[in-house]
Amino acid sequence: MESSTSEQASNRVAAMLSESKLVAFDHTAAGHDGISSNASGSLIIKPCTQAEIDFYESARDHPLFQAHMPAYLGSLTRHDDQEAVAPLLESSQDGVAAPSLADAVAAQGAATQGTPGLNRRVSWKPSGGKKISTGLAIVLENVASGFKHPNVLDVKLGARLWDDDAPLAKRRKLDEVAAKTTSGLLGIRVAGMKLWAGAGTEPSAEVEVTPAERQYVEVKNGYKSYNKFYGQSLSVDNVADAFKTYLGGVREDDSADDTTTRTRVRFKHPRAEFLIRRFLRELKSVRFLLEDEESRMYSASVLMVYEGDPETLEASIAKEEESVREAEHGTVDPSGDEDGDWDEEDEDEEEDEEDVQPYKIHELRLIDFAHARWTPDEGPDENALIGIQSLQGILERLVEYE
Repeated sequence: MESSTSEQASNRVAAMLSESKLVAFDHTAAGHDGISSNASGSLIIKPCTQAEIDFYESARDHPLFQAHMPAYLGSLTRHDDQEAVAPLLESSQDGVAAPSLADAVAAQGAATQGTPGLNRRVSWKPSGGKKISTGLAIVLENVASGFKHPNVLDVKLGARLWDDDAPLAKRRKLDEVAAKTTSGLLGIRVAGMKLWAGAGTEPSAEVEVTPAERQYVEVKNGYKSYNKFYGQSLSVDNVADAFKTYLGGVREDDSADDTTTRTRVRFKHPRAEFLIRRFLRELKSVRFLLEDEESRMYSASVLMVYEGDPETLEASIAKEEESVREAEHGTVDPSGDEDGDWDEEDEDEEEDEEDVQPYKIHELRLIDFAHARWTPDEGPDENALIGIQSLQGILERLVEYE
C-alpha cells in the first residue's frame, strides 16, 4: 500500500521532467550542473541522491527545521509518468495560476504519510560541480523566485565536509580543502555569489570587474557571478570582504571611532545595514533550531538572497511598512469599502490588487542535504553550528565596528 501511495505522489510531479516545459535554471550561486526550473521560475528540479529525498520527506516530522528549508514538492525518476502533474508547470504559459506551494506541499505531505525513516546511506562521492547521475531528481521551491533581480550568496557550512561513509581518499582531500580555506577555522566558506550589476532594471553595458576579480568573476545578462575559487582564495582576515561585496560594497571614507581604533563600516548600499539585521534575525532562528534538533549535515549551505534592484527593493520595503502600520493601527477597513456600499466593481478592484504581489525583500534558507540525516540521542550538530556562529559574528561586526 505504501509503495502504491509513493508512486501516486511521484506521479503528481513527474511531468516536470518534460523537456518542452523546463528551462535551465540560471540563479545558482554554487552547486551542481543540471538544475532546471519550470517556465515561471517558481520551482527547481535538481538531480539528487536517495538520501536527500529521504531527508526532505522525513523533515515533515521536524517542522521547525522544515520551515528553514526550501518547500519540498516531491521526487522524480526517469520512468515517472510525464503527464501526471502537467498543470503545475503550465502557470506561466496559459495565465492560470498553478497550485500554491503551500497547497502542493500539504498535498505531498499527505500523500507520503508512512514513508520509512532514514535507513539508507549512499556512498559519498563529490561530483566536482558536475551533474549528478542517479536517475533521481527532487522538485523544490525556488528560493530565488519572487525577486526581480536576486542577489544570491551560498555559504557552505562546517569545518568537516565529509560524511561518515566517505572513502579515506575523499576525507583527506576535503580535509585539505578545509585546512587551506576558511572552512577549517571558521566552519564557513563562500561557495558562490551572484550579484545584479545592472543599471536600474536593465543590464548595464559596462559592468565593472576589478583586476583582482577577473580570475573569479563571469559577467552575464547584467549579473556578476563569483565562482568557488573566489571563496577558496579568502582567508580568515579578509572573508568579511566577501560579505561587504555581497551587500553592495563599502565607501573608502570609513570613519574611525574617536574612542577606539576600530572603524565603522560605511556601505554604499543605503539598505545594507537593514538587510544585515534581517539576515541576522534569520540566522538566530537557524541557530536555535540546530541547537534544538539532533541531526548531522555535511556540505550543506546557507543560501542568502535579497532584491538586487534598488527601486524594486524600496517599493517592497515601503509596501511591507505600510502593511505593518495598517495592522498596528487598525486602519484597514475589513470590508474594504469606506462608504459601506459594496458592489461588483469594488470586488473586481480588490481581486486586481490581490493579483499584484510585491517582490520579496530577502530570504535565508538551509539547502543541500545530500549528506544529512537525523541522529537521535547524539546531540546537536556542532559542526554546522560553528559555521552559523561564525556567519553571525561576521554580520554582527559589519553593523557594529571592525
